[in-house]
Amino acid sequence: TTTTAPTTTTAPTTTTAPTTTTVVETYIGPYSSYEGFEGENQYLLESEVTKLPQVLFNNLDGKVQYINGCHQNAKNNIGRCPYGVWDSSGTNPDGSTGSAWALSIWISNRAFESGDYFDVLLHEASHALSYITRNCNTPSRTSYRAEAVNYFGNEEEFADALVLYFGGSYNHYRDSGSLTINEFNYIKNYLDSCTN
Repeated sequence: TTTTAPTTTTAPTTTTAPTTTTVVETYIGPYSSYEGFEGENQYLLESEVTKLPQVLFNNLDGKVQYINGCHQNAKNNIGRCPYGVWDSSGTNPDGSTGSAWALSIWISNRAFESGDYFDVLLHEASHALSYITRNCNTPSRTSYRAEAVNYFGNEEEFADALVLYFGGSYNHYRDSGSLTINEFNYIKNYLDSCTN
């Protein structure tokens, strides 16, 4: 007689890495109807607004809408969705004004994807502050806003200087590096005069 050892067949095993799913809470609110609204980062944006420097937060609170979206008129003008936009007049995609998003800051998904969204928020909030304080005058009775535009080169470079003043680092327009002591003191005097 011949004896054979019993054989055992085992099913092949596979291991799979656990999967994670990120659930994005869907925003439901007035901005949903705005042309260009993206919304995936609306709640994150609203959380970041509370982290703005106190002087920015206090002066803009209740006056400015913060929208996660791609501002359509700006996109039409530059050919791509910008990281951020300050829109004082509520500009529609066709360039007409008076929409429901007057006095709004738009931060696009592109800014969140880049990781620079807080500095972009600082930049756009600085534009908003410049606009809201536009009637504030220097001791020599000239407009602080007009003088700041001349001092820093233009409105965009003034906003970038404010980003640096508030501790941010991402600048899109300014190419002159860190703030000088004179620039720092200029901004401090502007804030002391126009935001108290």
